[in-house]
Amino acid sequence: MSRRTEIQVGITVLLAIAIMVVGVTWLKEISIRRSVRVWRVSFEQTGGLGQSDEVQVNGIREGEVRAMHLMGDHVLVELALASEIQLTRDSRVAIRNVGLMGEKVIAVDLRESGAPWTERDTIPGRYEKGVTEVVASLGDAVGAIAELADEIRGVANILKKNGDFAQTMRNFRRTSDDLKLAVEENRAMLRTTMENFRAASQTTRSLTSDREASLRKALDQFASAAEKLDRLSGRLDSLRVTLHSVTAKVDQGQGTLGKLVNDDKLYTDLSAAIQSLKALIADVKANPKRYFKVGLF
Repeated sequence: MSRRTEIQVGITVLLAIAIMVVGVTWLKEISIRRSVRVWRVSFEQTGGLGQSDEVQVNGIREGEVRAMHLMGDHVLVELALASEIQLTRDSRVAIRNVGLMGEKVIAVDLRESGAPWTERDTIPGRYEKGVTEVVASLGDAVGAIAELADEIRGVANILKKNGDFAQTMRNFRRTSDDLKLAVEENRAMLRTTMENFRAASQTTRSLTSDREASLRKALDQFASAAEKLDRLSGRLDSLRVTLHSVTAKVDQGQGTLGKLVNDDKLYTDLSAAIQSLKALIADVKANPKRYFKVGLF
């Protein structure tokens, strides 16, 4: 085979491969466009997510990132998912790290419960921090701890320089020793006090247990007495009302007693009659023969 023939065969093979790749890509693009649904998800940040990154649904690749747009302080991401996947409000969409190098994917935790989203809705998404973000946060925390340690060290140096810190520690130690000595000296007294308190508690409990029936009976009697006092109070109220009514009638001159109290002439006549009766009785006593005749048979 000549050199020219080999070149022609190679060019032909390369053209065939190129045509095959282009055709497969074109057919794949048509197939994807015909069998996907585009969902819009809003994230506060994307953390290096790129277009064409994969979308995993419960760990299985089911789509890709179609486009990304900055909308105010949020990022609107368009997800192309298989048409048979239906996102619901209980489903969660998050940007998740899948590698140590910071590779990111869209992770969809699909749930069948909840109301379904439509393609016109904007689904809220979450951004999950990866290893790099956590390490960066740890770096900030370590820096803050170092600053705090420096401040504490400075305070300790100032106290040590003035001598107050050492004196304070000596005073605290002396106070601790005094407290320990006081506890040791009064340990017997404290033990006796606790035993007395326990004995008093047991005595109170015993008295309560032994007198439980009497206490219950006394409480029942007290309740009965309270009930009787309540009834007596009601009767006294009724009597008060009756006396008030009688007093009002007497004041108004109703009835015999009211007339006696309010009629001055009747009172004068009655007084005169009483005086006449007294005079008659006195005359009878003085002159009995005038009124009584005694005969002997």
